[in-house]
Amino acid sequence: MKKLTANWGLKLIALIIAAVVWLLVTTINDPVTTIKFANIPVHLQNVDRIEAQGQVCTVLDGSDTISSVTVYAPRSTTQSLSMSNIVATADVTDLSSLQTANIRITTNKASNQIVKIVPSSDVVKLSIEKKSSRPLQITATTSGNVEDGYMLGDVTMDQNMVRISGPESVVSSVKEAKIDIDVSGWESDIVTDYDISLYDAEGKLVDTSTIDMNIKSVRANVPILETKTVPVRVVSAGDPAKGYALTGENDCRPSQVLIAGKSNVLSNVKEIVIDSDELDVTGLKKNLTGTFDLSEFLPDGIVLADPDFRKHPVVAVVVHVGAITEQTLDVNIKNVSVIDSAEGYEVTVDESEYETLSLTLEGLQSKVNTLNPAELKGTVSIKGIMEDNNLTELSEGTYSAEVDWTLPKDIKVKNPVKVYIKVKKAD
Repeated sequence: MKKLTANWGLKLIALIIAAVVWLLVTTINDPVTTIKFANIPVHLQNVDRIEAQGQVCTVLDGSDTISSVTVYAPRSTTQSLSMSNIVATADVTDLSSLQTANIRITTNKASNQIVKIVPSSDVVKLSIEKKSSRPLQITATTSGNVEDGYMLGDVTMDQNMVRISGPESVVSSVKEAKIDIDVSGWESDIVTDYDISLYDAEGKLVDTSTIDMNIKSVRANVPILETKTVPVRVVSAGDPAKGYALTGENDCRPSQVLIAGKSNVLSNVKEIVIDSDELDVTGLKKNLTGTFDLSEFLPDGIVLADPDFRKHPVVAVVVHVGAITEQTLDVNIKNVSVIDSAEGYEVTVDESEYETLSLTLEGLQSKVNTLNPAELKGTVSIKGIMEDNNLTELSEGTYSAEVDWTLPKDIKVKNPVKVYIKVKKAD
């Protein structure tokens, strides 16, 4: 026993010297070196506990990524490490008063050989807020212009609502959900998927990195319609009061409109007809006026192409009613002629009895007053002569025949006018 404890001081010094020598030898053979790793992700722990409380945890300023991590270890260890061996975690339930969580960095390999680990940042900045969720209607906007002679139809989508959820402050800032459809140069229907974008009250795009959306895109159908200009025609019904008549002049403002539709439908539309029970002139002594919604008279598959007019498609209509008047004119008998012939006979108007014929006409005053007696023409037919005189065959003699007058529309002869016709055998 004395031998073991004898000279214990010398033995201790020898042990220390041996340890130092061993350390020097190992250090020289495997010195401590460093290795640096960039962009190390920090894994957040216990996030589910935050969510269970109806809250949402948001990382600020990208602080869940460490720009660089430096590892100090023997060269043999650092040479064996890779980025996947660096493990960075932060417990979101252990927050400081500044709402930061400390980052803990370890390795999943040779951890007992690590001298130290130095990160460029050691905390994750967080925002803990109440979780909010709400639906938004999706609206579609278009940009660009279709080809000339075409227009856009009504855009339809396979879904028109999106539900967003996330931090209350972010969700409440969202005012609109929209898709934008570029129609530049198109002349046929567009059917494709479009991403949904969120906008704030100022029309600025909202960052959706912290927002969950139940759908990210919708399928939109944009009909491309052909256009053309057609007249508008007004149709009235009934008869005005006695002594009055329709002038035939129906005014419509606008008198023509730009319409649109698929080409196979549009090609069959030549005009837009306003035919309404409200256009009944029965018993009227004055013009009938009214306004109508032109969209109610469009054929199926046809729409108004002018976007401003489509918002307020009102047309003003006037059905003109005028007074009927009588006027007696003296027409030269030379203005009456025989329009056909009979073989073997000469048929002429007898001008020996009188030079003029008294012709009483009735019609709209505005039209009757414009008649010129010198321009009025009358005719007599041989068939009419035979019918008026109950003849089965023509023979020589003088006959009475009713004159058929060529008159403007809506003007008629009040009393028939007859002339004498001479029939004699041809030389």
